[in-house]
Amino acid sequence: MINFNNEINFLKPNIDIDYNSVVSIDYKEILAQLEKRYEINKNQIELFNGYSSSIYSILKFLKLKYCFIYSPCNLEYKEAASNLDYEVRLINRFENLSLPIKKQSIVVFSNPSYLDGTYYDLEKLFEYWFSMDATIIIDESLLDFSNNKSSIKFFKEYSKIYVIKDLSKFYSNTELNISIIFSSKDNIADLRRYEPRNKLSKFDVKYLLESIKDSKFKSISNSINIKNRIEIEKVFEDCRYVDYLFKSNTNSILIKLKDISSFQFKKMLKKEGIELLDCVKYDFIDENFINIYVNSQESIGKLKKVINAF
Repeated sequence: MINFNNEINFLKPNIDIDYNSVVSIDYKEILAQLEKRYEINKNQIELFNGYSSSIYSILKFLKLKYCFIYSPCNLEYKEAASNLDYEVRLINRFENLSLPIKKQSIVVFSNPSYLDGTYYDLEKLFEYWFSMDATIIIDESLLDFSNNKSSIKFFKEYSKIYVIKDLSKFYSNTELNISIIFSSKDNIADLRRYEPRNKLSKFDVKYLLESIKDSKFKSISNSINIKNRIEIEKVFEDCRYVDYLFKSNTNSILIKLKDISSFQFKKMLKKEGIELLDCVKYDFIDENFINIYVNSQESIGKLKKVINAF
């Protein structure tokens, strides 16, 4: 079975680690590497033991009433906000980005977006959020798959901004339980007061350190992922069951179907040895959509033969 439902980068950093030699965590080194890699001061970085941990930590820290989530989005935000007694409101970004929010609320926006990989120019939205005195959480977990600019550029204009990155996806390790939050020095200092000092696995830190030190990985990964994504898009462009292909900037492709449900379509592919992700659980996604992730040339070749035979 060829798997096209894996969110993790199918390419891996060029690293060779002897985990038996890993003795302790060097926080200074990992912060220095992250500072260099993401061009942000180390005092504006806080590390977390996994993606869920960073989301729960920031929402508990902020303690506001309303949380507006521009969706589809990773469901962990809605789950965490609901569990922490926020009043959660969803905004369908496919239909209307201009819906109003309440003053002094939290807004959550993934950029590039989750599932469809769209990169948004957020200038106008930031102006509106500023005017509403909102606290802004931008999820940039998929940004490393593109060459687009980070929202950290807005830090100089507005203080209530937090950028979250789950590092496991781009650095190709489902077991990598490290995520990061970027914000102003004052925000990070306040947030850090509520965080334990030693919360990371020394093995995760070592993996991340060696991955970042592979200086060629980002350029090679992005070059191949873009090339392979375009190949997949070409495969589906002429498929009679495809209504619309969303313009992706990541390793994720969202496709709107016609004349067939996602359940039927996936069943047809599964008979031919190809498995796709079931994405109907996400907000504003129904049985007309399928989600597919970039894979190797060999896998894409098999996919092309199957799709062309329909």
